[in-house]
Amino acid sequence: MSSGVSKTLIVGVTVIAVIIIATTVYYLMQKPSASSQGVNRVIVVKDYLGRNITLIGTPSTIGIVSPDCAQIIYALGLGDKVTLIDIYSEQLLSYFNITFPQNVTIIKSIYPAPPLEPIIMTHPALLCADAGFQPQLTNDIATLSEANITVVFIGGTANTNITGIDDDVMLVAKMFGVQDKGEKVISNMNTVLNYVRNKVSGEQRVTVAYLSWYNPIYVAGNSSFIGYYIGIAGGYDPFNGMYPTVTPSQLLAVNPDYIIADNFMGNYTATIEAILSIPGINSTNAVREGHIYVLGNLAQSLVEEPGPLSVYGALLLAIILHPSAFGLNSTEVPHYISAQWVMQYVKPNLNITLSNG
Repeated sequence: MSSGVSKTLIVGVTVIAVIIIATTVYYLMQKPSASSQGVNRVIVVKDYLGRNITLIGTPSTIGIVSPDCAQIIYALGLGDKVTLIDIYSEQLLSYFNITFPQNVTIIKSIYPAPPLEPIIMTHPALLCADAGFQPQLTNDIATLSEANITVVFIGGTANTNITGIDDDVMLVAKMFGVQDKGEKVISNMNTVLNYVRNKVSGEQRVTVAYLSWYNPIYVAGNSSFIGYYIGIAGGYDPFNGMYPTVTPSQLLAVNPDYIIADNFMGNYTATIEAILSIPGINSTNAVREGHIYVLGNLAQSLVEEPGPLSVYGALLLAIILHPSAFGLNSTEVPHYISAQWVMQYVKPNLNITLSNG
């Protein structure tokens, strides 16, 4: 009798144990894992330099040392994680009414590499840098790694077209587990570019020289992302390569219809005088037809910094080159492109949406 009871009890306990184990396994299978919740999320990404970067958990704080990084971080909605930022990014974001609390470190030098001391003292979990603009920062990777700061290089100014910028967006998005937001940003960027393409599709293509210095003459070149955007905007950059120097005779030989320059002298009048001092420049179509335009700080950032906002740079270039396609006449496009004018006519925003109809 006792033996039968014992067997029954054993069988019953066994069945109950099996049920408990099965229920526990089912529950664990249904419950989101720590990894999926980002607690102990482990992810490996490859940055622009081809470095494999392993992240354990989502980075809690971010350091930004390049404006194209800043554009990506804020377009992805990650601005609340920023504890360190460079002054150029701060200036750009101020146009979009973004300010920083006093505990955010602002560094004033980023080329050819930012200073290490403020970065190490602030100790962001992740530091975003531009591989094209800050190659010397690679020399400091080991030092920053010893301080438990992970450095990621986006392509940035090394990019030659929108695909590279898309890759930068998704690299950062993947590191923070916000790939859906990254895909939305990319979709919105392409919407803006397609809008520009459609607007200028029937316009005659014009030759554009994009200058960033006058002696020697530095131009963007058709292999740069600026040259790529000039093409989307209904123009043609005749100079081969990325940011080559050209002689006055080479500039005269292409006889540009438009000369667009960043405000390299820091003053509109001085920049115009510098351009007009180039020997023979008065014989070009650009000078004879009054097609010299100087970009102010915001306009320059949109055109020259290859982040999500750069699609508005393509829109700006298209409005300069083909104002009638956007319902403007040429007199409505000033020769100095101020931030106020950009905000009124180009209407850039960090949601990367169109407000131009």
